[in-house]
Amino acid sequence: MTKLQALTITLLAVLVSPITANAEIRSIHQDLTVTLDPAQRSLAVSAKLEIEGSGPLQFRLARNFVVTAFVIDGEKTAARRLGERWLIDLGGDRRHTVILKYRGGLAPTPVASGPFGTDEPVSSPDGSFLPAGSGWHPTFEGYEFSYRLDISVPEPQRAVAPGRLMSEQSSDGVYRAVFQSEQPLNGIVLMAGPYRISERLHGKIRLRTYFHPDISRLSQDYLETTADYLDLYEGWIGDYPFSAFHIVSGLLPVGLGYPGLTFMGKRVLALPFIRFSSLGHEVLHNWWGNGVDVDYASGNWSEGLTTFMADYEFARRRSENDAKAMRIAWLRDYAALPPTRDHPVVEFVSRSHDAEQIIGYNKVAFIFHMLRRNIGQAAFDSGIGLFWQRHALTTAAWGDLQKAFEETSGRDLRSFFRQWLEQSGAPRLVLDRARVDGNTVSFSLRQESSGYSLNVPINVVTRDGAERFDVTIKGGANDLEITAGSAVLGLTVDPDFDIFRHLGPAETPPILRDVTLNGETRTIILGKNDEMADLATGLAGRLLDSQTIVGDNDGGALPNTPLLLIGESADLTAFLGRHGLPTGPGEIHGQGTARVWAARRGGPDGAAWPLMVVDIDNAAALRALFRPLPHYRRQGFVVFDGARVIAKGVPPAGHGPLSVQFK
Repeated sequence: MTKLQALTITLLAVLVSPITANAEIRSIHQDLTVTLDPAQRSLAVSAKLEIEGSGPLQFRLARNFVVTAFVIDGEKTAARRLGERWLIDLGGDRRHTVILKYRGGLAPTPVASGPFGTDEPVSSPDGSFLPAGSGWHPTFEGYEFSYRLDISVPEPQRAVAPGRLMSEQSSDGVYRAVFQSEQPLNGIVLMAGPYRISERLHGKIRLRTYFHPDISRLSQDYLETTADYLDLYEGWIGDYPFSAFHIVSGLLPVGLGYPGLTFMGKRVLALPFIRFSSLGHEVLHNWWGNGVDVDYASGNWSEGLTTFMADYEFARRRSENDAKAMRIAWLRDYAALPPTRDHPVVEFVSRSHDAEQIIGYNKVAFIFHMLRRNIGQAAFDSGIGLFWQRHALTTAAWGDLQKAFEETSGRDLRSFFRQWLEQSGAPRLVLDRARVDGNTVSFSLRQESSGYSLNVPINVVTRDGAERFDVTIKGGANDLEITAGSAVLGLTVDPDFDIFRHLGPAETPPILRDVTLNGETRTIILGKNDEMADLATGLAGRLLDSQTIVGDNDGGALPNTPLLLIGESADLTAFLGRHGLPTGPGEIHGQGTARVWAARRGGPDGAAWPLMVVDIDNAAALRALFRPLPHYRRQGFVVFDGARVIAKGVPPAGHGPLSVQFK
C-alpha cells in the first residue's frame, strides 16, 4: 500500500452554515512538536500551522483529543467543533499562523488485526502505530502540506516517520528525533517501539532498520538486500527520489509503504523469503505510488506495475519456468473469481479483499507483461524511464503511462489500453478445424463473446523440433495458416500462458480460492462439539471473502452451491462417503495434524461445484490454522503440522483443447 489519500468528508449543510464557502489555500506547513508516552498510551502535541490563503477552512482531529489552546494570528478563537471536524475562518488573503495544542489517550495496540492493520492510533511499550488517516494530527480535505515533526519518546523507545532525518539525540532518559517532509503529503504516519537501529549509507541514501530486539540480528541482511534493490531500480527507472529508506518492524501483521519507509510486522520480517519478495515490492513503491502518486480518478496503476516490476521480475530472474508458473497462478486465480465480482481495471483503487488483488495486482501486472511482449523490451524499458522522468514527485494517470509507451515504441496503443482497462472480463480462446498438410498447418482460432485484438504465440512441433510463431487475431473466428520448416506434428496455442484469458477446464485444476472467493459458498461444520463449532465458524469467517453461511450436516441432499466442509477426520470420512464426494489426494491422508484440499463435485446438468475440505485431528489443530491457512488459498492442497506447512501443491495445468497432435 502507498501513502494515504485525502480523507472524504461529508458535513450537513445545516451544521456548517454560516461557513459555506471554500477556503482559497495556496500552501500549508505544519510544525509539530510531539511527546508520545507508550507506557501511558498518551500523546501531547503542539502544532504551529502556517497557512497561505483566505476564507473558511476545516480540518480533522480525532475526537479523543482535548484541545487546550487554539490561537489564530495571535488571537484566541472559539472555533466550531463538529465531532472530529474543526471549522475556522482565516479571514483575508495572507500568511496566517494557527497555534493548536492538544492531548489525549491512545488505544492499546491489538495483538491481532485484519489484513491491513488498524485505522486508529494505537500505542503500547512493545509498539505504537499512528496511521496517517487516524486524525492524530490536523488533516485538511483536499490539501497536502509540508511538515517538520519533532518527536520525543522515553528511552529505550525510538520513533520514526517519513521524511528526511534532520537530527536525533538521547539525553535525560528521552530520545528525540526531528523529521522534515521531502514532498507534500496529506497525512503523516508515526511509529515507535523499543527499536534497535542499524544503519548504512548507500551513496547518499541513508538505509536504516528499526527492528525489535528479537529480530535485530536480521538487520545487516536487510540493509544489504535493500541496497541491491536500489541499484536495480535506479538502473531501470531513474534516481531514487528520497534521502533514506527505513524498514520498521511492528506488532501488526501488515506490510505498508510510505515515502522512504516501509512498516512490516516483525513476524513477517522474520520469514526467510520476505527479503527476496515483499521487501523489493516495498522498495519499488518509492518510485510507483510514492515517487509518482496515483490519479485515482482513472484507476490505480501503481500496485500492478509494482507487482510486475518486483514480484514478477524476481520470478523471471530466477527462471523462465518460475515466471510462467506465476502467470499460470494469476490466470488460475482469475478463473476462481465469480463473474459478479469482476470489474474493469479502471475501477480498481485499493485492495480491500482477495478479489481486488486479482484485478488490481495480478491482472494489471499481466497487462504489463503483454505490453512488453507487444512493443519489445527496449521500448518498454525506455517508456518506464520516460514516464518517471516526466512525472517524478507529481501525480500521474493511466493515460500518462500510455503516452510514454507510445512515444518510445512509435505505436498507437489506444486500442490496447482501452480493451484491457475499460472492460471487465477476458477473452476465451477456442481452437477449431486444425488440419495439417506436410509443412503447413491451418486452423481457426476464435474468441467466444469478446472482441479483443490479441498477439497470440503459437508453438508448432515439427519433425525437426519446435518452432514459435506469433499471430494477430481479432474478435470472432480467425482462419490462420502457418508453414514450418519441416513436417508438422502438432501445435499448441499460447503454450506458455502469455495471454490474459479464461482458462479451459483442463487448464484449471481445483484450488482453495474456487470456494473462498465465491459469494454462494455454504459452510458445513461436522460434529456437535460447541468448541469445534465456534472455531470452525471463526475459521470460515477468515477464509471467505463474503458472508459465511453455516449449514447443518443433518440435512438430506447437499445444496447446489460451492461447499466448505470443516470437521474431524472420522466425521469427514463418513460424510464424504455418504455423499459420494472426492476424498482428496491420497498422499496427504494421515499426514500432519490438518489436511486441506480442493476438489470438484458433480451437480445437476453436469455442473461441477467447487469443494474445499478442512480435515483436522482435533480442536487444537483447527485453532492453529487461523493465521496460516488464509495465505494458502492459491494451493490445491496444504498439509499442516500445527501452524507449520509440511506439504502443499497444485495439480499441473494442461493445455486441453488449445493443443492438438496430428497422426
